[in-house]
Amino acid sequence: MRLKLWSAALSLAAVGVAAPRAARADVAAVYAEGHGGVATGGGTGLADSSPAGVGFRLGARVLIFEGYYDYTDFGRDAAIGRGIGGLRAAFGAHDVRLVLRIGGGVISESGGALSGNNLDLGTHTGAVGRVGAALEAQVAPAFLVGLGIDGESFVFAEPSGPGNAGVYTGSDVFANLHLTFELGL
Repeated sequence: MRLKLWSAALSLAAVGVAAPRAARADVAAVYAEGHGGVATGGGTGLADSSPAGVGFRLGARVLIFEGYYDYTDFGRDAAIGRGIGGLRAAFGAHDVRLVLRIGGGVISESGGALSGNNLDLGTHTGAVGRVGAALEAQVAPAFLVGLGIDGESFVFAEPSGPGNAGVYTGSDVFANLHLTFELGL
């Protein structure tokens, strides 16, 4: 099993190196990204105000339309998953580009990753609006390294009780470094 995974990863990397200008796809693309970064306070139920997290993003786009799944783990059972649909634009030269995104979708948190101690530390699902920007540089055909920032506003349902309207709202900013593998047409 391990040999099959390594073979698949090596094949994928070989295709990425052999595909000229694949990271500059203008019509359609699929991509996988690994990221690490720091989020603004309020989450993870921890005392620190800027929890660090690592995760991944899997996505596809056609023209300016994009859809992706994003997952970030903050440790201590705190994690965030998002399914986002939206718009994406990239500007720049051959080797460097500025990427702008705006979209919305479904968000799920566990372990108080966004709500901290304001809700129980179970899993909560809700709606999210997201906006982001990244500066990316092509380091090899189909591989980009980037620095990004994503901001979001979210809402989770919570049990109604005295003093609340049955919803929990909040916002978060996540600054990240990422490595992207992208194939396109």
